[in-house]
Order: sequence, then C-alpha cells, then structure tokens
Amino acid sequence: MTLHTEQNAIQILSLTEQEKIMDQLLFERLQQLLPLLMKKHNVDMWLTIGKEYKEDPLGETFFPAAIDSSRRLTIFAFVKDIHSDEIKRFVISSNKNFEPFYSCFPLRDSEDSFTGLKRLVDKYDPESIAVNTSLHYAFCDGLSHSNYVELLKVLEKRHAEKLMSSESIAVDWLQTRTESELNWYKILEGITKEIVKQTFTNERIKPHVTSTQDIVGRIRQHVRDLGLKTSFYPTVDIQRKDGSSDRLEDVILPGDILHLDFGIEYLGLCTDTQQLAYVLRDNEKEPPAGLINALSEANKFEDFFFEESKVGMTGNEVFLSVLKKAKLNHIDAMLYSHPIGYHCHGAGPIIGLYDKQEYIPVRGELRIENNTCYALEFNIRHFIPEWNKAVPIYLEETVCLREGKMQFFTGRQTEFYLIEPKW
Repeated sequence: MTLHTEQNAIQILSLTEQEKIMDQLLFERLQQLLPLLMKKHNVDMWLTIGKEYKEDPLGETFFPAAIDSSRRLTIFAFVKDIHSDEIKRFVISSNKNFEPFYSCFPLRDSEDSFTGLKRLVDKYDPESIAVNTSLHYAFCDGLSHSNYVELLKVLEKRHAEKLMSSESIAVDWLQTRTESELNWYKILEGITKEIVKQTFTNERIKPHVTSTQDIVGRIRQHVRDLGLKTSFYPTVDIQRKDGSSDRLEDVILPGDILHLDFGIEYLGLCTDTQQLAYVLRDNEKEPPAGLINALSEANKFEDFFFEESKVGMTGNEVFLSVLKKAKLNHIDAMLYSHPIGYHCHGAGPIIGLYDKQEYIPVRGELRIENNTCYALEFNIRHFIPEWNKAVPIYLEETVCLREGKMQFFTGRQTEFYLIEPKW
C-alpha cells in the first residue's frame, strides 16, 4: 500500500508482498548461510525446541510467513549428513506449511515428538548436538527447563553426553545478513529517515504548544497507520540553553534542540536511529554557529568509528581505539554501539555501553564480522559559546560492515532539521 502524507509518500508493501519477500529471505538464509555456519562452528546437529506461547527466540527466526507459532510443540533439527556433508533441515511437526523450507519428519503410530526426535538422532548419530542454552545471550537461551529434561530423558546417556551450547552458531545466525537482506536494509533505513523527516515539520510541531510526549504519540500513531511497528518505544527530549538537565521532557520552545530516538520493524528486521532538529528563534534562519560546529564534530567522530572498525577486531578493541582517536582530536565522546538485525539490541559484539564506558567482558570480546549491522550510537559533548556551556549531541545511525568496510545505508545527518518559530 501507499500512505499519502503531507510530504513524500512512503511506500509500504502489502502484507502478501511482505510475506513473500520474508519467505524468500528465509529460504536464502537456510540454503546459503546455515551450511556455512554449521561448518564454521563444527556443529553436527542443531536442535531448537519451542512451545506455543513459550517460543524459542531462535525458533521464531525459522518460521515461514504462514506459521506464527509452534502450535503445542515444534522441533527443528539441522543435521550434517555423514556421507555427503549436506545439511538436512528437519522439522518435527504435522504442519505442511513448513515445506519446502524443511522436511517434515514423519512420526510413527503412537510416537510423540520427542520419541521421533530420538529416532532421528539415532539415525544420524551426530558427534555433537547443539541446543539453545546460554549464560550470556537471552536470544540463545530459549530451551525451557521442561524441554531440556524431556530431551535428556529420550536421548539417554550415549547422546546426552554430546549436548553443547549453540551460543556461537546462534549468535552468528542472528547477526549475519545475506546480501539480499542488506539490500532491503537500505529500504528500511530510507523509510525510517522519511518518517523522521515527516515528524520534524511545522505541521506536526508547534512551538509553545507541542510537547515532547505529543511527538512520541504522533510518531507511534504514524508508524501504526503505515502498518508497521516501532522497534522500541521512541523517545523525544530537549537540549535547552537554560535547561536544568541534558534531556528535558517539556513543551517545545524556540531555541530548543529536539532529540528523537526511534526505529521501525519491517520485513523481520529492525532499525535504530537518533536525529536532531532545531527550533529557530525569531529572526534566526539557521542554528547558532556553535551548534553547527558541534554537529560537525559529531560527524568527525562517526568518521573515526568507520576508520577504526576492521573485520576481526573485538567490540572492545573498536571501542578503545575509537575513543583514543577522539581524545587525541580533543573530542569529548561516549560510544555505546550495538548489533542490530532481527532484534533492535541484537546478537553480536557490544561496542561500549552507555552506563559502562569501559572494557565489556564476554559480549565485548566477540569479533566484528562482514555482513553484520550495527546501530552506531554515541554522543559528544561540545562547548557552545552562544549558550556558554557544553552541550551533548546525541546521534545514531544504522550501519553495516560490508566487504570489510563500515558503510551507511542512506548517508547520515549533517544538518539540523529546522522548525520555524511561528505558525
């Protein structure tokens, strides 16, 4: 469908078209990505077990469009054929809509799902069986206690001893994007930026009248009217010359910086962006020079992130290297970037945390990889002569590491959106 607005129309595919694309993307991932990851992590069998209303987060990424839940119980079993190294994809379920993504493993008379799984495991006799348990990543810890107990019971000691955490392969499955997904990500980011553009206008923001919460409500309704979802609850706050804090929530006045933190979920993927607008004072045609310079300094920091991020570096190494370069260039900065994909705060290497500007154990020790996406999230604090104080500039862009280089999907914000003081 096309939703016509007061500015450019935003093109949103029909539900049928969306589901067709999502199924194509899933089939491509199963065909191309899954075998590479099984080999990379030396996994012979990978099990994902989910119950209706107690889904495994990983299982949800395996569902084709025509299936929205495990319907009592669904078991995915990916297994390496010992004769050909081919990865066979089984699902223990009677729902034929799983085909052709998976082969439905037929149960015999009086056989339940776990008994059928035991027969499948016996047939292929894998040397390792990965299951979704993890101390560090909620996405990878979807195997419930009751399902784990039942699994141990049916596998018996010979196979139960082969169980291992799927954490490493699961993180890679969640964070790695195919070329097709990266191409669609550019469209997602374009839609996100267009919604921001349509939010930061005088039609939607009236100085002295509109509040930050009004904007939040309107952007959420706008996204809902488009048939989309926000990837998290958006926020709007103010940086003000005489403000009592860095992030005020108040009625908007001339001279305010408006800071919007917002993202969408579309085609199964998430975006996350932070953008800035400035409310002009009477007789102003642009923001004060100090604010323009501050935004320019923030863009320099983005350049440092791109220059310092290399395939194979850990999240901690990127974090420390970027902040070191910022310090050498006299930029007071905080860096707290995160992976993004199926989830807004996705699986993969953490590059600093907002409340921990330091080395992050475990999650910060993962290495950045090609074909992965990140929310480049940070702030710098810059002295504004016109305000006689240092002001934080918050920015965030959805970016990707592709062919060894960090890349923007649709460019970046280099100028403030402008709101007129009168209406």
